[in-house]
Amino acid sequence: MKPSFIHKPVNDPFDDPCVYIRIMREKRALLFDIGDISNLSQGELLKITDVFVTHTHIDHFIGFDYLLRAILKRNTPLKIYGPSNIIDCIEGKLKGYTWNHIKEYPIKIYVHEVKDNVIYSYLFDAENTFQKKQIGISKFNGLLIDEPLFKVKAIQLNHQIPCLGFILEENFHININKALLTERGLPVGPWLSELKEAIRLNKGLNTEFNINGNKYKLEDLIDIASITRGQKISYITDVAPEEENILKIIDFVRESDVLYCEAYFMKKDKEQAIERFHLTSDITGRIARDACIKELIPIHFSPRYMKLKETPYDEAILYFKNRSF
Repeated sequence: MKPSFIHKPVNDPFDDPCVYIRIMREKRALLFDIGDISNLSQGELLKITDVFVTHTHIDHFIGFDYLLRAILKRNTPLKIYGPSNIIDCIEGKLKGYTWNHIKEYPIKIYVHEVKDNVIYSYLFDAENTFQKKQIGISKFNGLLIDEPLFKVKAIQLNHQIPCLGFILEENFHININKALLTERGLPVGPWLSELKEAIRLNKGLNTEFNINGNKYKLEDLIDIASITRGQKISYITDVAPEEENILKIIDFVRESDVLYCEAYFMKKDKEQAIERFHLTSDITGRIARDACIKELIPIHFSPRYMKLKETPYDEAILYFKNRSF
């Protein structure tokens, strides 16, 4: 089964936390947090359409300027989702530059701020020199994006300040039976993407497809596609190590295929973790274990462990795999 999402950390776990997710067969990518993103190529930057910001501390947000410069003349809008204060922070960054030569640029930036049970939406566009314009207020029910291919959900957590966690969840995965394709003499081609889209959009069985000059209906082709569970990728970072947070996270990320989760401090430094509102690596392992995660990728380590033999990664994986703790 070819995955719909290809994901990778942008940086080393001792550097700014950031996860880049490429949506296959589309010229599109998502970004969880936007710290230092200089390791991404220009091509990768241009594919980013949606950015999900946990909070606006510098190591999670400094890359906004870098991305903006890369996409400034792009037609495709940029959508940003973040916690309470994200709108003020985006406005502040944009006000830090002079914009007297950009009115003909097409770029639009939509910013969606989650605050309690409400989402506040604003537009900053080049045509209006990035002046803030409110475009909507809606109820927040945990859902940020709901598309035929996937959903993105958010949870509000505590890092002394409001902080969001995110889940990217494929609605379902469509597999093509290549043996049946061969048996029927059907070629591999763009029509398969059209077939998958028709299934995702629940189009009628009379929907037609042109395959090498021949017309087929969806009802003639539906049996070559099988539906299985979709991918689920979770991202949690910068969270106070308190039980309320921990239990909320376990429930939120449950049965994810992959969990990217901070392990900023090791267990021996629990007091510092409490003072700094960060998870310890043993808690990270516990979350992944209790939530029945398939793969845990610990991220965002304190530099204090950089030269030590044992790292937060080792401790997190130990607690993840060992149910005796």
